[in-house]
Amino acid sequence: MGAFGNSAYGARGRLVKFSYIVTALISILFSISCICYGIWLLARRSQYAELVSPSLYVDVGRILVIISILSIANYLICFYAIFKEMRCIVTSCAVASIVIAVMLIIGGLIGLNFRDQLTHYTPLNLKMLTSLRELYGTHDMKGITESWDALQSNFKCCGVNGTDDAQIWKTSKWYMHQKAPKALIPDCIPSEIEECRTNPFGSATPPYYTKTCYEPLQNDLLHVMNVASWLCITNAIVQIIPSIASCWYSRLIRK
Repeated sequence: MGAFGNSAYGARGRLVKFSYIVTALISILFSISCICYGIWLLARRSQYAELVSPSLYVDVGRILVIISILSIANYLICFYAIFKEMRCIVTSCAVASIVIAVMLIIGGLIGLNFRDQLTHYTPLNLKMLTSLRELYGTHDMKGITESWDALQSNFKCCGVNGTDDAQIWKTSKWYMHQKAPKALIPDCIPSEIEECRTNPFGSATPPYYTKTCYEPLQNDLLHVMNVASWLCITNAIVQIIPSIASCWYSRLIRK
């Protein structure tokens, strides 16, 4: 009776099995939320990667999606192995969960490092200023052009920061290379495009977005990366409990 109690068929075995199923289902739900957030991050923020290079935040989004998918696949295999009492595969899945947790922690640390670099070391305003003046509108830098167009349209902003506001477009290569009549600003308020082509800076009510783009972009990326980083780390912690339960259950299987 004692031997039976210490097997997968005893009370302890059933409790461990039930604990694994519950914690694994919770982890799967959490992984699904990580996949959704990662997909949203890649779909809605990756277009600014050219302005922030190196774009580690995009890599964190990919880690969230890919590793979370691998995590769910690992749980499904482990469910099958547990119900079939395949001891070797259950143990392998427990080890795989630990490896997945380590990879998620690495993703979280990359995200936190990106936030620290963006806050203290990365001269994002200078990068934006250089890309606007020197690279916007050039044939071999379509990514920069698309990033700036998306940024100004989505954040309803114009220019970089401070005194480098909308008027900075007059000093850009994009403006200099145009043929007359020249557009002074590439992305205006949609209903005021004609005024943008004539004298946008002499108007009492500017026909362009007056808010500059540096601070909105930086604050948005800091917030997005904070959420992504802690999702990675929390998902890694959530992985540990079912991995311990599956490892324990594999020791109770007598096959």
